[in-house]
Amino acid sequence: MELAHKAVLSLGALEVRPATREVLWPGGREVLQPRVMQVLITLVQANGEVVSKDDLIALCWDGRIVSEDAINQVIAKLRKLAGRSRAFSLETIAKVGYRVPEAAGAAAEPRMAVPLGPRVRHADDTVVAVLPFENLSRDPEMSFFCDGVSDEILRAVSRVSGAKVIARNSSFQFRGADKSPAHVGRELGATHLLDGSVRRAVDQLRISAHLVECASSTNLWSERFDGDVSEIFELEERIALAVAEALKIKLSPQAQTVSLEPHVYELFLKARAAMAEGNRMLDDAAREAAPLLEEVTRAAPDFASAWELLAEGRAWTLRSGRRTCGYAEGRAEVLQAVDRTLALDPRRGGAYAALAMLEPWGAYAARERLLGKALEASPNEPLLITEMSTFCWSVGRFREALRLAERACELNPLMPAARLCVAQMRTYSGDYEASIRMLEDLNQRWPTNLEILVSLIDFASGLGFWDVCARAAAKAGAFEGPQADLLKQRLDYAETLRTGDPRRQQGALRIATAILDRHGTIPLNWIEVVSAMGLVDEAFALADRASFEHMFDPDGPLPGGSYPGTMLGRWSALNKTPRFVDLCDRLGLCDYWDKSGRWPDCVDWTPYDFKAQARRCVAAQAS
Repeated sequence: MELAHKAVLSLGALEVRPATREVLWPGGREVLQPRVMQVLITLVQANGEVVSKDDLIALCWDGRIVSEDAINQVIAKLRKLAGRSRAFSLETIAKVGYRVPEAAGAAAEPRMAVPLGPRVRHADDTVVAVLPFENLSRDPEMSFFCDGVSDEILRAVSRVSGAKVIARNSSFQFRGADKSPAHVGRELGATHLLDGSVRRAVDQLRISAHLVECASSTNLWSERFDGDVSEIFELEERIALAVAEALKIKLSPQAQTVSLEPHVYELFLKARAAMAEGNRMLDDAAREAAPLLEEVTRAAPDFASAWELLAEGRAWTLRSGRRTCGYAEGRAEVLQAVDRTLALDPRRGGAYAALAMLEPWGAYAARERLLGKALEASPNEPLLITEMSTFCWSVGRFREALRLAERACELNPLMPAARLCVAQMRTYSGDYEASIRMLEDLNQRWPTNLEILVSLIDFASGLGFWDVCARAAAKAGAFEGPQADLLKQRLDYAETLRTGDPRRQQGALRIATAILDRHGTIPLNWIEVVSAMGLVDEAFALADRASFEHMFDPDGPLPGGSYPGTMLGRWSALNKTPRFVDLCDRLGLCDYWDKSGRWPDCVDWTPYDFKAQARRCVAAQAS
């Protein structure tokens, strides 16, 4: 590869010197890597015209086979240069290529919308959306009861072999006039819609239900079911069986049903609603539901659903730091609920997920095995799929994490967190352009969602999408209090990356050092932050001083910033040196990777034999 022979190229206020690979601008200078310089020269010499990816490969890689990631890495570095120098802009022309406008400050990068709806499905997929049944009782307070009945029917239908059922968080957003089959099918990607009504008079129930094919709005089946509240589970099961018959698919074997007193069933529905609508890690939903579930299990000791929900709630409370008892006592309570659940019905995925939460964060093999059993028992439960996706991300299997995140999103398409997970995993999988576009679209749809905006700022700045970062920064003013403080921290970090200001870098290093001095450990995301600012040796020095024993303590803190996946991304400077593998060994990852044979995606891009280095660490530990 030869650089252009022209001595100096001009791009607005930027001076490009191919011979020395220097770029200069008022107040700044940088020496580029040869490939980055060649791509910049190619784009400059195009005089504002679009350069396709094929042309870039032909001109800058001599036509050799080049991965999408290799091009993305170079483009990301040029975006960072554009942000630091403020002398030019780099535009992405969706599905075509790239161009550098002749004048600095050219128009913002055009965006290709990433659809918010679910992916296109196979023709033989059956996807059922169970909508909240209408409350036909005179008492408006009975709405929670109707939602609870709908939720239980949803869960009964979800046992149908071969059918996917949209999660409550998404399907329950459609009420009243918003329930047209075409609209629901389009928004949720559903093929069939199950809707109905509930009328309750004292303890007598009448449930009417109908199944509609979304594409044609054809009513496939409808029926009315009468009975006593104590017979509710039999009624719900009859509805599920009728739906299965209408869909011509077989219902999976069911556990033995129990008979509940009406007030006990209402307590269960209230607890389930609290758990479904709350955030188990960030609020008190699980802890507040526990007394209700304990009362239900005392009144109905053979009710597996209540024991399963209690096991999950207790485990989340134990891990969220909101517990009111010691770890040993809390763990014993989780195990009691798990044992009772599995004794009544061994096909309860939530019980295995609760057991996985009891394991230390560094017990990778044990957690993966339990999450696998949870998914085997409940293969279409979005929360469990997301848990496994997060696990795969944390150990560096990003492509697998993306597939799981997309699967969870198909079942819960209108849940912001589900969509955000897909966008994040797209980034870690190396699809930077699509990830940033999706994050912008998500932010436009849910502008008050702090997590989406924070992710947009972090990824845009980390990958050098400075025009995107600027647009995101302009939206931070809509937040107040602690949320505004968090956004300010993220924007300060973005500005440090953009400017490369040594004073800002040293300030961040001092903060990281203070965290380490205070706690004796440091979240792994701080090590990555220091490295991203160009202080790679300093980042490793922090890691060398830190203890990570808490990763192997069952009573250890939440992983949060300690997820190893934070440092395993393609953009990280940490994993580009063999020294990184020694850090992974201290986190217990090398032993896990070697014994499981399930290696992180970074083996494909580290400039050394990652597996050999990891096995060396494992052998050294064994000797």
